[in-house]
Amino acid sequence: MELVLIRHGESLGNALKGESAVYTGRWDCNLTERGYQQAKSLIGNPILENIDAWYSSNLIRTIETAKTITDRDIIVDKRLQERSLGEFEGLTIESVKKDPRYIKYFTDPEFMQFRNSFTVKAPGGENYGDVCERVRDFLQELVSKDYKKVAIVTHHCVIRCIVKILNNLSEEETLSFKVNNCEPISVQLRDDALH
Repeated sequence: MELVLIRHGESLGNALKGESAVYTGRWDCNLTERGYQQAKSLIGNPILENIDAWYSSNLIRTIETAKTITDRDIIVDKRLQERSLGEFEGLTIESVKKDPRYIKYFTDPEFMQFRNSFTVKAPGGENYGDVCERVRDFLQELVSKDYKKVAIVTHHCVIRCIVKILNNLSEEETLSFKVNNCEPISVQLRDDALH
């Protein structure tokens, strides 16, 4: 089965930069105008021909992206939502850095990698290992379906985890894998890759 993985268009959370940037995670925000344009640019793309099923995360930015690209029914699955950043979600980087409760996430080398780690996580959040676990569950269910080609509109971390699982990437390779907004990535889903 071919999977066409699509990271949602630019969201309001993606558009904020520097210290005023927001820890997005599952913070539910809309696409920017640029995000809609990125999604529209995929209409008619040959990689999206002959799609048997469209899947999306349950977050607004992915559903808006999918609905912009296709008028087909979209299967919404919570297992495809972005990695949770727990207590940090929706807060600016600046405000979290100033909060004494979170000082170790910016000063302690053991905790500083919480955004890109398979073990460390934001308080109340998930790490890459957690996301890989729920994504593997989704893929195991999907592989049993009678599809030849599936489009999945989801998030940065989720796409990295799908690619890791299906291509047996190391943690380092996974964390350096580039995933741009609305740039489709094609991978093969094989049952043997899930064991």
